[in-house]
Amino acid sequence: MLALLLVVSAASGALQDTSAARAESLLAVGRVQFAHPVIGRYAALEAFRAAARLDPTNPEPLYWQMKVGFYLGSDEGDVLAREAILKILALTPDYQDVWDRFATVYRNPKIWRRADRALAQHPNDPVAIERRAELAIALEEPLRADSLLAAVKAGVTVYLARAEANFQAGRDSSGYAWYDSALAYADVDSTGAMWDAVWMIATPGEIRAQDSTPPGERRQFFERFWSKRDANLVTAGNERIAEHFRRIAYARRYFRMLHPLNLYNTSPLYRALITQAQRDYLQQQAQQSGEPYPGFEADRMLAGSRQLPDVAPGAATSSALAGIDARGLVYVRLGPPAQRVRGFLDPLHQDVPGNALDLEGWLYHTPEGTLTIGFRRGSGSTDAAMAAGDFIFLPSNRRQAWSTKVALGIDQTAVLAPLEARAWSAFFKSPDLGLTDAYYKAKGDSAAVVLWDANDQPVRASGVGLLQLAVPPGRYALGLDVVSAGVLGRARRETSIPRFSQVDLGLSSLALAPAASLLDRDAALRDMPADLVYPVDTPLAAYVEVYGLTADQSGRSQYRVRYEFEPVRALPARLLRGGRPVVFEFDRSAALTLVRERLILEPGKVPAGRYRVTVVVTDLQRNVKSKSAALEVTIR
Repeated sequence: MLALLLVVSAASGALQDTSAARAESLLAVGRVQFAHPVIGRYAALEAFRAAARLDPTNPEPLYWQMKVGFYLGSDEGDVLAREAILKILALTPDYQDVWDRFATVYRNPKIWRRADRALAQHPNDPVAIERRAELAIALEEPLRADSLLAAVKAGVTVYLARAEANFQAGRDSSGYAWYDSALAYADVDSTGAMWDAVWMIATPGEIRAQDSTPPGERRQFFERFWSKRDANLVTAGNERIAEHFRRIAYARRYFRMLHPLNLYNTSPLYRALITQAQRDYLQQQAQQSGEPYPGFEADRMLAGSRQLPDVAPGAATSSALAGIDARGLVYVRLGPPAQRVRGFLDPLHQDVPGNALDLEGWLYHTPEGTLTIGFRRGSGSTDAAMAAGDFIFLPSNRRQAWSTKVALGIDQTAVLAPLEARAWSAFFKSPDLGLTDAYYKAKGDSAAVVLWDANDQPVRASGVGLLQLAVPPGRYALGLDVVSAGVLGRARRETSIPRFSQVDLGLSSLALAPAASLLDRDAALRDMPADLVYPVDTPLAAYVEVYGLTADQSGRSQYRVRYEFEPVRALPARLLRGGRPVVFEFDRSAALTLVRERLILEPGKVPAGRYRVTVVVTDLQRNVKSKSAALEVTIR
């Protein structure tokens, strides 16, 4: 009996060896056929299928079936590739680049669950567990995802996935903690996961900067990336991060790509043909609605150097890379539109209706202006095989072409900031060589100010009352947020920090505080009201610093100072009552070339009203003048 078993076992092993050998032979034949032009792919597919039947535990024949699917493209190729991938995942969760390719084919909840069941056959494999967590996030089961990841060795991808899961579950404090952990290890992230999570909202400059950022500087890059997007500078967390991941989940649900491997997404030639069809369509509309814009390849604007597997570099669209259609790309960047109309390309010109299922127009209000963006379903083109059913960009006029370009170069938060951020700034020469002291004070319970330099490197101050920064002179992006009674106010703009010369005459900003005694710089700025409103019955203490005075032969500086309170009135009031300024002028002498000019104005010296206050200093030795920046105040 034992001898019989040995014989059967030997025969079975020999049969397996023979099947494996035949499968390897078929694989070789299939690879040769795969290299042949177009028609060879189908012959190769049959060879790979036969090899898979002969050697069902070997993922390689399935991998080559997947490659045939990617080559064929379209819905047919998508199905071929996806079915092969699902079978490979059941055999091994980490075979070559299969998981990356899975992200580029059509997926829906049913397919995600099939992939989850395939990976569940490897219950102790950490790679399988991590990928099941990714599927759970896609299925909007964040708590299950977080539970799965708790058993996996920590790393950037795990930290990032747990952050996304917690943000999706509404547990923002945990989400920030996990994302901060991912940032801490960004310098050693070899997977590119950090960039994969955010490239859809990057500016063109950030895309170029990321491509040139060495590994040891990636953490700083992502810290700067998020710093400029902070929706509320007063709070410790960055609300924009949580908002981003929630937008991704929304776009994944409502704007998911239906046909990622169609020719529109993979071939510039076919996109050019579609563009011609779109141009003809717009020309028909132009007969009634004005001049059409001939179109441009907005679908490629975000792709950068990224590409799909087996697709020529620079050929894939941003939508195919992100797995969401053109509407999703805009939604992730700008959030819900202020207006969304179906059946029209432009919400501002709803005079030529179209199919409500095929056309959409979105409108946004942004700091760059009002943007209107037109989308058209690809199946509305002359060749449905080219663009299929996904929405693509279709600017219907020159304004929409401009709007689309702007929308794909910016992003904005939907966190409300209805409070008007009222604040003043003041600039003085710093005791540290080469720096300027910048002061900010906002009306509210607390405030925060950030200056970003040309490299997006931030300098920050926050708290109650006077805020101070010391920075090199130059151009900056300014962020100033204030909270009053729980309501947020936000200001974002460009600003210039002045340079104060060692030898040329110059003035600091003017500080004006309600006080009866002379004040130094810090006291004057600290007591200066945030709204610049002063009681009429209170004395005013003025403080300004004068730099670069010239000493005479006796070693003293001689100068004339003029304080000018110019009434701010409407034109009729100026004509009726005149607009003569209130002026105080003095000749001064000082032992230093840097002078702290101070003055007390008694109550009643300046009548109630609104004034634009300036200080003019004349260096009497050189007969040169310098004038301070104007300060608008109200006395009442």
